Amino acid sequence: MEVSQKIVDYAIWYYLKYYPSKKALENKLFEKFGPNSEKAKIYGGIGQETVDEILNQKMASIISEEEVARAKIKNYVEKNKNVSYIKSKMFQKKFEKELVLEILEKEFDFENNSLLSESKLRNQILALKQNGKSKNYIRRKFLERKQDKELIEGILEDIFKDGEFENILKEYEKIKQKGLDKQKIFQKLFAKGFSYDDIKQVMKD
Repeated sequence: MEVSQKIVDYAIWYYLKYYPSKKALENKLFEKFGPNSEKAKIYGGIGQETVDEILNQKMASIISEEEVARAKIKNYVEKNKNVSYIKSKMFQKKFEKELVLEILEKEFDFENNSLLSESKLRNQILALKQNGKSKNYIRRKFLERKQDKELIEGILEDIFKDGEFENILKEYEKIKQKGLDKQKIFQKLFAKGFSYDDIKQVMKD
């Protein structure tokens, strides 16, 4: 049975608008035109053979899985996303694991280097500090790989060179307004990553 041109046109439109992975586009076509879709009565409910023909023949000159995957990964890197975030997002989008890891290795040497931008990371850490976050909280948020450790620790040491007293005091005053007893306040501050000695000092003052 000849493939409806309307289905092919939709597939091309969807691909050029969203640049999904090949697998994600396949899923979309089944959702839109498959046997259980609303349009099945009109188009007969396309099956795997028809979808394969659309993707591998009709759209062979349009689909470029590797280029699309590379562009999406570069976009995440430019947004200063870490490796686990990038892999998670790419796998959610149905890109093949081998392809994603190959691009990360060839383009960014991710096994040996940090993908984080120092200037962007510094701004992010500074914003968190200004929002009252502790050094330990920020460290836990960003430090997921040994390749990132030197960069993150260097920025933390610089930004927190005067200590955390101001941040602890800010959080202490905020929590104290909730009417909690001292033990609860201490527990909340400790859970936020502030050190035992610093918390005791602030609460004593």
